[in-house]
Amino acid sequence: MPTEINYLLSAVALYLAMIVFQAIAATFSGKVTLGDLLGPRDKMPADGVSPLHARARRAQANFTEGMIMFIPLVMITVYSSQTTSMTALGAALFFYGRLAFAPLYWFGIPVLRTVAWAVSIVGILILLVELVT
Repeated sequence: MPTEINYLLSAVALYLAMIVFQAIAATFSGKVTLGDLLGPRDKMPADGVSPLHARARRAQANFTEGMIMFIPLVMITVYSSQTTSMTALGAALFFYGRLAFAPLYWFGIPVLRTVAWAVSIVGILILLVELVT
């Protein structure tokens, strides 16, 4: 299996972990119960029930934006047989940047969170440039 696909699978696993963490973070506040989470969530505030929950939701939304770019770039790279050491590097930078980004965002660590995000964007740019050139 191409390295880029392995990173894509890892990114999907990370995304799933972020979804689960976001749901669990809602219960940390004590304002939401498991029963509330199993229901339609009509009484949950749109901006989250606690700062941690709100950050987890924003981190997940940000990751969604990244995945919207990452998935097609990886699929085009692999489908068109354009995998190189650079595309593998791009996929790795995206994944590890996002792996670092998630907890940095959850726990409100400034600057490093932005650096981790930038690393993931560099990975996207590498994939894009490799496909275009």
